[in-house]
Amino acid sequence: MKKILLALAVVSLLSSPAVLRAEEATVLFGFEDGTQGWEIPDWAYEKPDHVQQGIEVSENFASEGTRSLEMIAEFPGGRWTGAIVEIMQFYDWTDYGTVACDIYLPEGAPEGLKGSIILTIGDNWKWVEMSRSYALRPGEWVTLAGNLKPGSIDWRRVQVDDAFRQDIRKIDIRVESNNKPAYAGPIYIDNVRVIK
Repeated sequence: MKKILLALAVVSLLSSPAVLRAEEATVLFGFEDGTQGWEIPDWAYEKPDHVQQGIEVSENFASEGTRSLEMIAEFPGGRWTGAIVEIMQFYDWTDYGTVACDIYLPEGAPEGLKGSIILTIGDNWKWVEMSRSYALRPGEWVTLAGNLKPGSIDWRRVQVDDAFRQDIRKIDIRVESNNKPAYAGPIYIDNVRVIK
C-alpha cells in the first residue's frame, strides 16, 4: 500500500502545473544580468496618469533566480493611474501558446492594484491589451498569462492567429490603480516567459 501511495504521489507531483510549466517554459527575461533592455517608455513620463518613477534590478524578491526588475511607482488614488515598463524586441512566438510574467507587491501594500501584459504587433505597431487584468495580492507572486493560440479571447480588439504571434514588436507590463488604492513603493516583475 505504501508503494502505491508513493507512486501516486510521484505521478501527482510530476503532472502538477508547476513542474509542467518549468519543463515547457522559455524564460525570456529573468533579470539576473541587469534590466536586459527593459525601460520606462518616454511617452509614459509625459502623461500625468502614468506614475512610474524608475526601474532597477533588485535582489529583494525573485520568483526565479535571485533577482527581479523593481519598478518604483506612486499611485495617488482618486483617479485611474498606471505604471508601465517595456522592452522593444522582435519575436516570433509561433511555437508557443502562452506569454506570462510574475508580479510581486510587498506585504503591507494595499489590495486593489491590477496587472496586465500589453503586446505591440505587426507592421502597423498595433497596441494590443489583454482583455482582463489580474488582481495583485500583497505578499504573493501573481502570474499574469495571455493565451497566444489562434482563436484566443485574451486580447482586446484583435483576431489572434498565426500572424499575430509571428510578429511581436514590444512587450509592456502595466500595473494600474482604478481610482483606488493609493500606493507609493516598489513593484517587482520577474520570469517573463513563453510557454509551449
